[in-house]
Amino acid sequence: MAEIIAILNQKGGSGKTTTAVNLATALAQKGKKIALVDFDPQGNATTYLGMMKREMKNTMRDVLHEKIEITEAILKTQYEGLDLVPSNIKLSGIEGYLNAQTSPISVLKSKLKKIKTNYDYVFIDAPPTLNIIATNVLTAADSVIIPIQADPFALEGMVDLLEVIDIIEDELNSPTKIKGVLITKFRANTKLGKEVKAEVQKYFKDELFETIIPDNIKVSEAPGYNKPVIIYDSMCAGSKAYVKLADEFLKRDKNE
Repeated sequence: MAEIIAILNQKGGSGKTTTAVNLATALAQKGKKIALVDFDPQGNATTYLGMMKREMKNTMRDVLHEKIEITEAILKTQYEGLDLVPSNIKLSGIEGYLNAQTSPISVLKSKLKKIKTNYDYVFIDAPPTLNIIATNVLTAADSVIIPIQADPFALEGMVDLLEVIDIIEDELNSPTKIKGVLITKFRANTKLGKEVKAEVQKYFKDELFETIIPDNIKVSEAPGYNKPVIIYDSMCAGSKAYVKLADEFLKRDKNE
């Protein structure tokens, strides 16, 4: 039975999609069966994995509207063990539909139940917002990974996100575990980077991944070539960090 893991931060530029794609790919390379659900109307995870999002016939929007089963939307990627449920801009109009449902925050959860037995992990790339789409993601998720960019405003938005997680826990009477907090785009040679890192470590303590994703040019370039950075340049610092993150993820999962 798969663990469903949301990768979420409402602050744009946090490395959310980059983390979703590269962690999913790295785990697939280690023999795990992975599904990545693109639940962001921007469809960046879909493009990142080499799919033409504008040409997608079966997407998460179609699944939510019950035009198709989620199993019909699953695409095999070029990376063994990694499947994708794509999205595109059509998902941006889904809020009204979700709000009109009997259980508006549980629509995604009901869909993902149908694929939980097929994978080791299901990752959800959530949009950078705290609207009904993100609430659906948190309701569906067993746990959350929060990427946090090493900048001076990083912790400000975290308070809002943690409050939303608490609200959903109260409503469902079920905890949404924080799987880990990940520092991204880290510049070790700057005073600001070190200060932010110290603040995040102080705030999150044991929830913080030891692995830190550096601010690396290859990580920025890879999406332009529609490849995970661990494929685009396996020897760069960013790739090595994401592979290390996958190892830490599996170790942490084993010890839980």
